[in-house]
Amino acid sequence: MSLRTISPPKVDGREQSLGTADATDPPLVDHAVDAPDPTARWPRTTAVIVHWGPTEPTVELARRLDDMSAVTDVIVVANDGSLRPGDLPAATNWLVPGANLGFAGGFRFGADAQQDTDVYLLLDNDVLLPERTVLACLDLVSREGVGIVGPTLLNADGIHPGADRLTALFTVPRRRRRGRPEPADVVFVPGAILFVRAECHRQVPMDTRYFRYYEGTDLALRAVAAGWRVMVSPYQAWHTGGGTVPGNAYAYYTVRNRLWFARVHGHPWRARAVALWLAFAALPRHTVFDLAHGRGLSLCRSYGRGLVDGVGTLPPVDSPLPDEPRPARWERATG
Repeated sequence: MSLRTISPPKVDGREQSLGTADATDPPLVDHAVDAPDPTARWPRTTAVIVHWGPTEPTVELARRLDDMSAVTDVIVVANDGSLRPGDLPAATNWLVPGANLGFAGGFRFGADAQQDTDVYLLLDNDVLLPERTVLACLDLVSREGVGIVGPTLLNADGIHPGADRLTALFTVPRRRRRGRPEPADVVFVPGAILFVRAECHRQVPMDTRYFRYYEGTDLALRAVAAGWRVMVSPYQAWHTGGGTVPGNAYAYYTVRNRLWFARVHGHPWRARAVALWLAFAALPRHTVFDLAHGRGLSLCRSYGRGLVDGVGTLPPVDSPLPDEPRPARWERATG
């Protein structure tokens, strides 16, 4: 059953290349959505921002969402334990969990606080999301059988319109990707911005053991296995990135969670192939590169720790390791 009771404005999305657009203003597809019909009934939409670090980007994002007629509620989950900023919109709910819950855990903490909703909009706090993109994605996620939708994401690396498949080593095929002219079914969408149908979330909740990275990819594969569609919209959003996850933590989690993901979703030979490639091809290459550029071995040590934990005991579903975030422990020890 569709979540919409009145037809939404027609969406005709087309790609626009990065060009010379200002990085503070995401490039948009041509033929923008018409102004929303004030009589239209959009699904009840709860935005959940997972916060860490400086509050200014989070406050600005909450303001933008608060001004959008299609967004019903805005919830911020402060994983870093920071207090509510004084300039946060009054209607925004600021939640402080008892510990850093990671990305998936933060989302589920916020979703649990607002269960009377139709769609969850999960966001990093370092994104720019135009209202026309929100409307286009809500149109998609309201369609029959659609469980997860993402916008076409743009960042410093280029355009990320979702992946049609994964390689044997569980990576996105290396080719120059272009934006899609129409909505499309994909294997997964980049996880910085996700529209998740509440029914899909209740049936297939995001797995909290990953803590950071690969939880969105894992969610998409499990959702499809449960009968839901995962789609990407040609309408675009901008992910500034780079400010909330230190390089050592990024190296650790991307390696460890890629191995966990391979063990969960692949045949044993594929998981072993991923481990061998990371250990004997990727790690030596990164080591040589870092030494050649005077970066030392800090990142490589984090990479190696990710390998060790990735091939170690796989924790049960929704059971993060007890000392998460693990990279912070090693940073304290060396500091």
